[in-house]
Amino acid sequence: MRHLILIFILTLSATGHTAESRIVIKGVGFNVALAITESEQRQGLMEQTELKKDQGMLFVYSEPQQLSFWMKKTLIPLDILFFDHDGKLLEFFSDVPPCKKEPCKTYSNRTPALYVLELPA
Repeated sequence: MRHLILIFILTLSATGHTAESRIVIKGVGFNVALAITESEQRQGLMEQTELKKDQGMLFVYSEPQQLSFWMKKTLIPLDILFFDHDGKLLEFFSDVPPCKKEPCKTYSNRTPALYVLELPA
């Protein structure tokens, strides 16, 4: 499973304040909101009550780095996938539960990542 490749389909559309794109992983397409700014990345999918199986959020960083994600104020379980600049899967956390009580567990990559994809668990 580590050889999943993230393919970006270059159709960006601005809807409200959030840019969206379509990505394909192993032939399965997802409509994703893009989290590019610090503010968008901080908010992520917090307080989202529902996420359809073909939706998600793609976090895009300016350079590869070690990243940490937590599920504070996140209401639905998620899969968290870390990718490198070529779209190769580096780390994968499956069915990460919402954090109901602090301190919240963090989920981090060991190899520097450029993209993080959150999908419904």
